[in-house]
Amino acid sequence: MDTTKFFASFMKVLPVRFMRYHYYRVEEFIKAAALQADAPGKRILDIGSQDAPFRKYFLQAEYRTQDICQNAAGSVDYVGDINEGLPGIPDASFDCIVCTQVLEHLKRPYMGFREFQRILKPGGKLFLTTHLCFEEHMIPYDYFRFTRYGLKELGQDAGLKLTHIAPHGGIFHLLALILATLPIKLFLKRESLAYYLYLAVFLLPILLMNMVFSALDLLDREKSMTLNYECVFEK
Repeated sequence: MDTTKFFASFMKVLPVRFMRYHYYRVEEFIKAAALQADAPGKRILDIGSQDAPFRKYFLQAEYRTQDICQNAAGSVDYVGDINEGLPGIPDASFDCIVCTQVLEHLKRPYMGFREFQRILKPGGKLFLTTHLCFEEHMIPYDYFRFTRYGLKELGQDAGLKLTHIAPHGGIFHLLALILATLPIKLFLKRESLAYYLYLAVFLLPILLMNMVFSALDLLDREKSMTLNYECVFEK
């Protein structure tokens, strides 16, 4: 059996809340968004959707997708660069926009917010997540990190009101991620034999550490060092 596929399958049986906390929190946020936005007659646009992993939560609404390029399945509805605008999408045409872990990859995030405002119907909502503390990824297309104040300003400048913002974990969740990945960053090449041996030996200790640090994170009331912010903006 392929080693990569084996470990990927094994990771799926472990509690996501403790092994992939940042993914867990984003998905929980989108589940909550679907409870508000998924209804017959509503139109949902997923910005930077890739293969649309959240489609399964929006079964009643009309769910459309956008990305900078077409995917292998050819299922992206609107292909275009939001940095340059999305002229193929009419003004005030969607009730809700979902945008997860995309904003940091926009060269001109203010342009993204202007497009969100243009595309949303009056009273429409933007459900957005983005990083504050996280490693560089999708290199070289990783440009920014955002504080809660920067996000509020981006929304205000575009005519969107921030109605909800919450951190995804505090300093202990961040520390757990750093400690778990430190040997990989310093010594191990991903998908090498040593990498998989490390996972095999330390996966259970990492799980236990993450559980302990998750409890300790309750002590961090400020949570100004967080992995992500989740936001809801309203037009």
